[in-house]
Amino acid sequence: MKKTIALFAMLGCLIMAAFVPAAYSASDKTPLVIAVEPDYFTFDPGYAYELYAPMVIGVVYDNLFEFVPESDSPVPQLAESYKVSADGKVYTFSLRKNAKFASGNPVTADDVKFSFDRAKHLKSNASALLKGVKSTKVIGKYTFQVTLNKADSAFIAKTTSTSYAVLDSEIVKEQGGVSDVSAKSKDKAQNYLDRQSAGSGPYILRSFVPDDKLVLVRNEKYWGKKPFFRTIIIQDMPDENAQLLAVKNGDIDVAFNLSADQLSQLKGADNVDVIASTTMTMGFLMMNRNPAIGKQMADVNVQKAVRYAVDYAGLHMIIGKGATTPQSFIQNGFLGSKEPLDPAKQTNLAKAKKFMAASKYPDGFTANIEVCDLAPEGIPLTLIAEKIKADLSKIGINLKIVQQGWGAGFGDAYREGTIGFTPMYWGPDYFDPNTQLAFLPGQYVGHRAGWTKELAPELAASYDKIVAETDNDVRKRMIEDVVTQTALDSPFVVYAQYPKYIAASKSLKNIEYSNIYRLDLAVVRK
Repeated sequence: MKKTIALFAMLGCLIMAAFVPAAYSASDKTPLVIAVEPDYFTFDPGYAYELYAPMVIGVVYDNLFEFVPESDSPVPQLAESYKVSADGKVYTFSLRKNAKFASGNPVTADDVKFSFDRAKHLKSNASALLKGVKSTKVIGKYTFQVTLNKADSAFIAKTTSTSYAVLDSEIVKEQGGVSDVSAKSKDKAQNYLDRQSAGSGPYILRSFVPDDKLVLVRNEKYWGKKPFFRTIIIQDMPDENAQLLAVKNGDIDVAFNLSADQLSQLKGADNVDVIASTTMTMGFLMMNRNPAIGKQMADVNVQKAVRYAVDYAGLHMIIGKGATTPQSFIQNGFLGSKEPLDPAKQTNLAKAKKFMAASKYPDGFTANIEVCDLAPEGIPLTLIAEKIKADLSKIGINLKIVQQGWGAGFGDAYREGTIGFTPMYWGPDYFDPNTQLAFLPGQYVGHRAGWTKELAPELAASYDKIVAETDNDVRKRMIEDVVTQTALDSPFVVYAQYPKYIAASKSLKNIEYSNIYRLDLAVVRK
């Protein structure tokens, strides 16, 4: 995957010619150019479910509520206010009356209803966040109501996610969009929404060419404050060394996926700043508990052995300064999280060997560790797999690394729960600890690990109790109990919570990593 030095030089000469579309005129401001190793394949809010897609969708579409850097709770965006029924199930929203889509159509309650219903009925991965929505109702042109199946303490936080983005229903219907229960089979709007947009945000998606670039242009009809840049180009650049060369040369403005080694080469650079941030991205090992899929890795004692055999300190060195290890899948910074583990103390080979001795495979075994081509926060999962292979060899587990592209079938297999053992990563779908409860037995990430409700009924039952609890003090204690239990026994071993370093031109302002949007493109300026 690495390019040669000769290719770097050639890339440096050609980069800007490739970036700037012919449609630019001499009067245009210089575009903002960002390089990423993308994991996205769609910008349809009803389908998008990847780490970097929200960076685009977040400025193309508006939601009822949003997160902003200066607030730790959601603030109104398209909603002006809301009321909740006494039982916590019915939310009534009053919408702002000055918002318009890029088409010029006003944003109304009909658009919100269409968008919510479509996202729910598409039955995609993104639809999971609307699972609790029982019904939607238009009360008036600017009044919208949602009824939930049961009270949900994180519902307002959920409405900030891309799944709840509000689409121009008139445009989407013209492109084959469907919002009723037949949407899964009849909706035809995704192809349009992958390359153009139907939102009310500060930018419009002008074009998207997979494995090349996407182009955003300023929405001149935006109802709010206009962004600084007229044009933003997000360039597909999976090679971290190419990103390093391009940002050093000033050919790109922002590099998202540089490793610690590359970042060290920017020390003292006159034209580049390195911005350090904490993230809610966590890396974990998933071991399927279904013996037909996980095979030897499904053994509970083997999974406990792996938990103590992992060299967490060594993984921190690979990931970079600022990495921490949460006790479980409730990341540090969320309500109910506990103090991070000491990586040196968590690794305990003697303890790991005792669990191996108590397993069905006391003499060890050979197994596959399947890995895809993604690189969370610039660290390839293949590199993590190589480290895990070395670590587990010390307790008699001989791993064979099997690689497959995320888009070449791995992603589907992972979501369908047919992967036996893999390193993976996770970024929260919305900024509330309830999103992490997807890892509990019987929930959709738990399903990926073959962790059914029957395998841990009491732990599974905690999901509904936590979600319905509106007293945060009580909810905090309940989540802490989940952390305590799953830190000792679960099919997930969280090895790190990632730091994030962004290399950006010193001419830029407001470069701040967001756990929701990665980077809020609407506020970046010179």
